[in-house]
Amino acid sequence: MVIQKRPSSENDAARCVENLIAQFLPLKKFGSVSVVPQGRVIEPFRSLLAHHSHMTVAMEKFHGHAVSLDVVKARADKVDGEAFYTREILLTSPQFQSSKFGSSLCLRALPKGHEHVVQYGIVRITKDRLPKDVVTRIQAGGTPLGRILIEADLHRDVRCVALFEVVPGPHFQKLCPGLKPGVTSLTYGRFATISVSSEPVIELFEVVIPPVGELR
Repeated sequence: MVIQKRPSSENDAARCVENLIAQFLPLKKFGSVSVVPQGRVIEPFRSLLAHHSHMTVAMEKFHGHAVSLDVVKARADKVDGEAFYTREILLTSPQFQSSKFGSSLCLRALPKGHEHVVQYGIVRITKDRLPKDVVTRIQAGGTPLGRILIEADLHRDVRCVALFEVVPGPHFQKLCPGLKPGVTSLTYGRFATISVSSEPVIELFEVVIPPVGELR
């Protein structure tokens, strides 16, 4: 899957999302994803996803705390002479604003050293189109991508291409404690692209993790 140009349609975005998921697992194990019109996405999911900015910034503003990065899996490959770095990630926070989801659910405090999962994501980066020091920092896996790109002060164009309805499969149950497979845990995500100096560099599939009850 070579990043050549920004997807021009919802069908293109859906294919890109399926390709990103396929880098790590079968779609059936992941769950189901389908493009949904922005008007059908309920709040606060719409505000969290339908914008042309980094999700790192959106999540930190929403939950009121800096988020941390957890790299689940990563892989490197080459396609048509270009080097790619793809990873599956979670963003976590010690705070979770469940009340902002219109839920009366009260999440209990987690044990020390544990954090709430607030976002799932898959990101694919064309390494040769970023400065080497930025790539090195990204691959180190210690800092969220959005924060790295902001601190590098690169000329970025973040574009939300399409929104998705996501019905989690069994894969989510392992990654996000309490998030059960099936429609009762339906959530939303987006496919986005990031260009640097007008050159397409990054594709992202980003999923909001909603309140899921007491985390154990």
